[in-house]
Amino acid sequence: MPNLGKVALVAHFKGAWRAPGRDEGNIRIYVFEDGWFWWIPFAGDLTSVGGVLHARTVRAFPGPPEALYAEMIGRCRRVAAQLAGAERVTGIHTQANFAYRNRPVVGDRFVAVGDAIAFVDPIFSGGVHIALQTGELAARAILPALADGRFAAARFSAYEAQVWRGLRPFFAFIHKYYEPAFLELFLQPRERLGMVDAVLSVLSGGSFLGMRWRTRLSLALLFGLARVNLWARRRAGRPVESRLEW
Repeated sequence: MPNLGKVALVAHFKGAWRAPGRDEGNIRIYVFEDGWFWWIPFAGDLTSVGGVLHARTVRAFPGPPEALYAEMIGRCRRVAAQLAGAERVTGIHTQANFAYRNRPVVGDRFVAVGDAIAFVDPIFSGGVHIALQTGELAARAILPALADGRFAAARFSAYEAQVWRGLRPFFAFIHKYYEPAFLELFLQPRERLGMVDAVLSVLSGGSFLGMRWRTRLSLALLFGLARVNLWARRRAGRPVESRLEW
């Protein structure tokens, strides 16, 4: 997998804004010109606020990470407003190149699961689900091996195929997320021809168990509309460059 060219700056706050009622713990994403912020409410009035920036933005900034983090918050109005009056209770932690794939996934007497296989850019918060899903699939592959005492890598090949089949759409959505023409459609979902359900199916891990032809058709339609939007944006002189590998 190519380097996504992203750097994350993250800190924890107390006293940050919380959604009312049952929505209090919902994770939020705020997209702005220079990147995007995650907003993750924890227990005990602690909130993780992470800014994911393009590597060239970080390289070009003349000051320390603390100053860059503060400036990015200032550029994202929603995050700035929701941190008004909040207290930062940790330092600024920096993380880069956090998306990866590992190989081999299987071998003689072992199978890998979860983050030992891959870590997907955290936009869609799929890490725990991917870990649980691959763990369940691994158990299904391991139990027959325990029963007959044969643990050669070849017998786990079906598990490996299931893993990559499930992960591939996640990586595809990550790549598309950084394309303005796709993101514009993604952030304005329409209940047409099953596209919303198809996206939710992929992001909830449905691809690990196989996708119905209707889901595949709906996704193909979504990606087709993104290509049309790319053409329309280019004709209108609007940005079309992918912000993936800067």
